[in-house]
Amino acid sequence: MIPLYLTTFSYTSEAWARLIGHPEDRAQAAQAYIESVGGKLHGFWYAFGAHDGYSLWEAPDNVSMAAVAPAISGGGAVSSFETTVLSDRR
Repeated sequence: MIPLYLTTFSYTSEAWARLIGHPEDRAQAAQAYIESVGGKLHGFWYAFGAHDGYSLWEAPDNVSMAAVAPAISGGGAVSSFETTVLSDRR
């Protein structure tokens, strides 16, 4: 079974200002990152609360997911990005 990962993220106020002024589908960018390591984006949701959004990914392994995280968070648009490995219920 391919591992699943849940990420929580928050944007900087500057990133929100850019998104409000020029809306774009950030899920497409996230999808490109995960596909580059052989993974898949299962969902991308904005939310109210402690985090601005959540995403659900599958990746071949922890190393692949670890390669994606700094690529996403290193661009300066996010103020936090945390990944949780989800366990298999079987």
